[in-house]
Amino acid sequence: MKRIYLLLPALFIIAVNGFTQTKNIGNTTIVALGNSKCSFQQVTPNIIKITFQPKGYTTNENLSDAVILKPSAKVMPNIEKKGETIVIAHKLWLKGTHNTGDYRGFRFALTKDEQIFGGGERALPLNRRGYRLDLYNAPWYGYGEGADHLNYSVPFFTSSKGYALFFDNPSRSYVDIGKTESSIFEYGAKSGALAVYLIVGSNYKEILQSYYSLTGTQPLPPRWALGNLMSRFGYTSEAQVEDIYGKMKADNIPVDAVIFDLFWFGDSIKNSMGNLDWVKKTKWPDPKSMIANFRKNNVNTILVTEPFVVKNTLAYNSAQPFLATDSLGKPYQIPDFYFGNAGLIDIFRKDAKDWFWQYYKKQMDMGVEAWWGDLGEPEMHPTKMFHNLKDKGFLRLFSADEVHNIYGHNWTKMLFDKYATDFPNKRLFSLNRSGFAGTQRYSIFPWTGDVSRSWGGLKAQLPVLLGMSMSGVPYVHSDAGGFAGGEGDNELYIRWLQMAAFTPIFRPHGTALYEIEKAAFSFPSEAALIAEPYKTIAKSVINQRYRFLAYNYTLAYQQAINKQPLMRPLYYENPTDTAAYNANDEYYWGENMIVAPVLGKNDTTRSVYLPHGIWYNYQTNEIVEGKNRFSQSVSLDAIPIYVKAGTLLPQYADSIFSNTVDIEKDKLTINYYPSTTASAYSLYMDDGTSKNKNAIATEQYELINFTAKTLAGKGYSFTIHSNNGTYIGKPAKQTITLSIQQAMPCKTVLVNGIAQQLPPLTANNTLSFPVEFVGKDLKVEVRM
Repeated sequence: MKRIYLLLPALFIIAVNGFTQTKNIGNTTIVALGNSKCSFQQVTPNIIKITFQPKGYTTNENLSDAVILKPSAKVMPNIEKKGETIVIAHKLWLKGTHNTGDYRGFRFALTKDEQIFGGGERALPLNRRGYRLDLYNAPWYGYGEGADHLNYSVPFFTSSKGYALFFDNPSRSYVDIGKTESSIFEYGAKSGALAVYLIVGSNYKEILQSYYSLTGTQPLPPRWALGNLMSRFGYTSEAQVEDIYGKMKADNIPVDAVIFDLFWFGDSIKNSMGNLDWVKKTKWPDPKSMIANFRKNNVNTILVTEPFVVKNTLAYNSAQPFLATDSLGKPYQIPDFYFGNAGLIDIFRKDAKDWFWQYYKKQMDMGVEAWWGDLGEPEMHPTKMFHNLKDKGFLRLFSADEVHNIYGHNWTKMLFDKYATDFPNKRLFSLNRSGFAGTQRYSIFPWTGDVSRSWGGLKAQLPVLLGMSMSGVPYVHSDAGGFAGGEGDNELYIRWLQMAAFTPIFRPHGTALYEIEKAAFSFPSEAALIAEPYKTIAKSVINQRYRFLAYNYTLAYQQAINKQPLMRPLYYENPTDTAAYNANDEYYWGENMIVAPVLGKNDTTRSVYLPHGIWYNYQTNEIVEGKNRFSQSVSLDAIPIYVKAGTLLPQYADSIFSNTVDIEKDKLTINYYPSTTASAYSLYMDDGTSKNKNAIATEQYELINFTAKTLAGKGYSFTIHSNNGTYIGKPAKQTITLSIQQAMPCKTVLVNGIAQQLPPLTANNTLSFPVEFVGKDLKVEVRM
């Protein structure tokens, strides 16, 4: 094994092979090491790009488009020698580079107490130190706790020491975070550009914001995507899906979309992938009318597609020129693919994308709204399969391992670009379980793969979800209820839904094949089909999801504009709180809510840790002081949720509605949780569908700004102010109910100085009263 170590005192470099040469060009320092070189480029004041070019390394192409930020810094990178290491920006200790023949990369020092987070989907503790992780998107059927690499790897890692590393290389690679050598963080890649970006910051928020500046934020989702998405593996006929939707509607359970798995293009699981059309008229006699009927009820239709084309399907012959090949350019066939002998679409080619898109376009012209891309790792990607990247300017063929991790990324990008051309004002909703760094800017909504329908599967979700969120993927979610196997555990179903209600996407989904595959355990994912009393509880969870729509949609706006994750581990908001680093089974939903899912069967208590501050129990309004761990009693109908003092929490009324379109958006409650310090909140509202560049960039939205403060011993003061933005469907006026939690009886309520009728104090000490808001500033005073 050959290792090259760098020793840098300011502008002088010493290499172990005795050859030294340093050259400064603009904001870059280039270090020659024999015939190899290493460069340090200042990208922004807090981002440095480090590139290694080993001797004789010829497969160093940069195949990634993850980085969109152009270098702007005009200063030289801060580099200094410290004994046998190079210290970069006073944060990162580069111990050297390595070139083993199979893998090449970097070695960095780890301090004794340093913690490392990120790396994408891992059902591991959030602190990934002590693990060797493959950076290779891979399916894992029926996984639970301990699954160390899943469908979506992201080579982005944050450190508790105030920096992050992003390895911008999609080829097969690995990180060894102190497993082989406890004090070394080693990265190695088989091929591709050996480039790593160092991001420094004073806290996790600043670091993640810089990463999003580097790779892009996610556009606003369509608002309906935040509703209840009806889904299963899978609906097998028009009659079946319409019957189940009818039951949901009869029970007043809201639905915003119906998602069709692979049976829309065939009767069986195998040998139908590649039909890409409704081929069974007995099962799907009139899909266009079915889709139109869903549309009349404001229910969107989503269809699954896969990038594999199985032999003897309708599209098989026409697909041949657009498939990935062997080394001689012949279409590569995968004989042991589970779904049948198949080829894989070469998604990197423009003509292959155009060929694939025609099938999407046909269904969209029939009314389909959005797409589910499955098996996009790709699920099977033989090492002897090759891809043609000529449209990206490369002449040679690239092996599967070299491009594997950006296959799903390019698939999602294809949909994003095609939507922009053919449906320019439509927001893309693309379910896809695989991607790369930067895929978020192409509107990916990934799920956590084929998780076990078990308590172990549920417990595995929090590290996967939070690890992805801290890897820059904001809309990750799970198959709520679990996907694979199981025993028909209704309690598990409820507990999973309760957690999923406070994740970016709410999509109950699981295996329900019944006669199609009798060997597989089947359990319905739709709340209307669950036995009582569980159905009533599930319905209340779904209704709660809809009551939070205004809050959740504003979280989406904050992510797009302010580069903030929706789900956040406790340490993100509390980087100096050592206890927060250990509370991995809780999370923030936004900035001021903490959710503590119940993760054990028959649990009657839940240990909860609350960071510094004053917190309100969401269900009871009980006030709890933070920096405290305690045991809370739990019942089946609720999980512990805490709201930080000072929060202004918007909610829609608890009424009967069919979906997000049906909610009365002109009636809103703002729950205020009193604090001794002033607080503010901005509520985002738009038409819910216009594409991001039209809704935000052209100001087709409204921001309603609320401020609140407690007047010591005398009451409360509120202001309501709007930017007076306009959008299609904006209410002419809104009835906003101000609801003060843990209040005292009031003597006077004034709205712009005019006395109002005094509201009564409820049994749980809540004081609520409505005000009419038409866009003009309101000042409200509540005097005790």
